[in-house]
Amino acid sequence: MNEGQKTGLFCVIGAVMLAVGLFVSWPASEREEFSVAAGKELFENFKDPLAAASLKMVSFDEAQGQVDTFEVRRDRETGVWTIPSRKGYPADAVEQMKDAANALVGLQILDVQTRNAEDHEALGVVEPKLEALEVGDVGVGRLVTFRDESQKDLASLIIGNPVKDEEGRRYVRKPGQDPVYVVELDEAALSTKFQDWIEDDLLQLSSIDIQSMRIEDYAASMSSRGFSIDRNYTAVVAADGSDWRLEKLLEYPSDNPLADPVEAKVDPSQVVNKEKLNDIKNALDDLKIVDVVRKPDGMSANLRADKDLVSDNEAVQSLVDRGFLPVQARPDAPVEVLSANGELDVTLNDGVEYVLRFGNVSGLSEEDSSEDSEEDSDTGTGVNRYLLVTARVDEEQFPAPELKPVPQTIEELAAMLGVEANKTPETAEEASEEPATEMKSEEPAEAEEADTSKDDTEEADAAEESSDEPESTESEMKEESSAEETPAEESPAEETEAVEETTPSEEPATENPPAEEAPETPASESPETPSSEVGEVEVEGSGEATGAGQGDEDDAVATSDEDSDEIAFADLSDEEKQERLEAEQEKILKENTRMLDARKDRLNAAKRRVGDLNARFADWYYVIPETTYRELRIDRSELLTAAEDASATPGAGQPAGPGSVGPMQIPGLNAPR
Repeated sequence: MNEGQKTGLFCVIGAVMLAVGLFVSWPASEREEFSVAAGKELFENFKDPLAAASLKMVSFDEAQGQVDTFEVRRDRETGVWTIPSRKGYPADAVEQMKDAANALVGLQILDVQTRNAEDHEALGVVEPKLEALEVGDVGVGRLVTFRDESQKDLASLIIGNPVKDEEGRRYVRKPGQDPVYVVELDEAALSTKFQDWIEDDLLQLSSIDIQSMRIEDYAASMSSRGFSIDRNYTAVVAADGSDWRLEKLLEYPSDNPLADPVEAKVDPSQVVNKEKLNDIKNALDDLKIVDVVRKPDGMSANLRADKDLVSDNEAVQSLVDRGFLPVQARPDAPVEVLSANGELDVTLNDGVEYVLRFGNVSGLSEEDSSEDSEEDSDTGTGVNRYLLVTARVDEEQFPAPELKPVPQTIEELAAMLGVEANKTPETAEEASEEPATEMKSEEPAEAEEADTSKDDTEEADAAEESSDEPESTESEMKEESSAEETPAEESPAEETEAVEETTPSEEPATENPPAEEAPETPASESPETPSSEVGEVEVEGSGEATGAGQGDEDDAVATSDEDSDEIAFADLSDEEKQERLEAEQEKILKENTRMLDARKDRLNAAKRRVGDLNARFADWYYVIPETTYRELRIDRSELLTAAEDASATPGAGQPAGPGSVGPMQIPGLNAPR
């Protein structure tokens, strides 16, 4: 082969290689763009939103020249959602993830805006690649990518600018492709705000369950000499429905904040500021966070610092930077964490106590609005603040129950029952004398019954004589008819019958009992007591028996029971007394066990609740808005306020105002003399 042929062959091979290279390097979008047109779905293979196991959203900060990444992922083994971009903080993402995935499922192309890559910047669909961007770059879009459990892409989209004058429509494109499409996209579910993807109720408490609060108002800081602390006051307030009660108020000497506090004297004309305290209670119920930062590994759930943490300079610096100071009050005291801006302890009625420690300012949050900044322009323009939260059990709510003593001997049982173990001669004598005593005490009552029986007997005799006489006159017939038809007039006869049944009669019973013929003799014929007066006397007597005499009856029953126990226990045989002792022992032991178990159950429930809470709180610094911090704090000057003016309420020596109800007027008693 001559040189000319060789040269021609090389040219042919070069042309073929050039054609292959051009084909391979030709953009995929140019080959695929003709298969994607208006009316088609942008992701035809993405049908099931539940198939999405992770979501990653990348955006570009033009001012800082950096790429921000937000990611939510479901663990394949546990199924728990976490936020890797926040060091694995737990996410409440089941519904949120489904809504976000549905934003791309079935997404249709409304129009193809352009196929020219030079238009990407103007439409805001430049891909956010850190290596290709720098400070000041514009037109960078937000990259949204869904993947399945095997980390295979289900859908990936760059979201650009909104379409002018067409609400809800956006310019979008697929990464690596030039065509820019117009779609109708709801971006609300594709939020990169941290708080939209987490459990927003941090404390998970209800304001109505708050029993008391302990406010520790102090400021701690670190200096070259060590730490310094400026204590203002400590107050304990207890909730009483919608009102509050001041339990304790301690103040510290201004020249020595480490000295023991003294009880402050409260002016009687002042009360706690319940409006402010209710605001704190409501803020606790609605406490939300805007960010989290993982705590040093050496910190435990109860916020006590161990020796390893104190010796770890990096961990100590992490705490100090956020306003939390590990200090040791005495050489033998444990190392604890003080906060830069005081503490708030909140106790619930189930025995769970929250401890909130307020640290330093953390900076602006991503959701701070211009409106918030204007409102807070005089105090720092909407900054945030670090917060440490822990939970513990309030042991004071679980006092040991007062157990009943268990008698060990028959004598101890007798002493517990208030009786004597054995029947002594004196006891027997007293028992024999008791009936006579009772008879003596009943003599006046029997005398009264005898008098009453005598009167009733006379009336009954009169009734008998009238029944033996000839037929009554016409006027007597009318009175008899009137007596039978008036129910109110039957009561004296009925009571006469009751008295006759209960009172022994010395005369033999007649064929026609007086009680049955009593209605024939109207009570009005009795010269001593008119029927109306009899009725009044009966009602008054009934009331006395029901009201004033009830206590005497109860005392009599109780005394009778004690006497019967004394007599019954003393009369028991030794074997029966032993059985009674064992029965009482079993009864008391069961009651004591029930009380101990009830306390144990409540205490264990509180411990489990505290354990669950600390499992969530242990690893994190929380970040709360400055506005929330202000709602949770109260100055000494705000704690107490003047009591409401009570002069408007009529009291002793004050006349009742218009519309008020004066004292009840009783005729004959309230009349002026």
